[in-house]
Amino acid sequence: MTNLSTVENQTLALAGIFQSVQLCKTLATTGECEQPVLQGTLRSILTLSTDRVIDAYGGNTASIATGLRVLKSQLGGNNEARDLDIARYALALIQLGTNILNDDSTVEQLRIGISRAQNMEGDIDDPAMISNFANLYRSSISHLSPRIMVSGDPDFLNDNTIASTIRAALLGGLRSVVLWRQCGGTRPKLVFSRGQYLSQADLALART
Repeated sequence: MTNLSTVENQTLALAGIFQSVQLCKTLATTGECEQPVLQGTLRSILTLSTDRVIDAYGGNTASIATGLRVLKSQLGGNNEARDLDIARYALALIQLGTNILNDDSTVEQLRIGISRAQNMEGDIDDPAMISNFANLYRSSISHLSPRIMVSGDPDFLNDNTIASTIRAALLGGLRSVVLWRQCGGTRPKLVFSRGQYLSQADLALART
């Protein structure tokens, strides 16, 4: 099997985390999101194993470009460009994903739920698929700590369709956390490997 523990793979998986939380914030504050961005995040959920991290997002760097741009703004050293909500969501998601990896029961629940979703017909962003992902998140993850509390417009947050899409995006983000960990990603590397992540993000964006 190909060695996943490279800075390039860590960068792509970290971009997946940032893309998912960016989707959550956009949905919670505007009620809308770009479908190609959502598709890239949701597609990763159904990829239970891969030799190339980019394949989890459809094999195309463009599908993770939003996350790469958010990564650059969050890690780029410019305080004015940083979004505190995005930082809070991302760190909470990383901690939640780490906790899940240490919980064999939850990992098995997710594996079974995702395996079932793989057998569903329809596009990755079909309402039925999104509802399935949201239900899996709600039944397997929403009770775990830390809880991801998304802020936004109450009208959007109380809309069942939008709320389901936010939960589905969070599930995609957790898949990216697992990938990031499998590639050797750690909390300290968010600080000490920041320059490498930024360089790899630039290279990846140049390929879109």
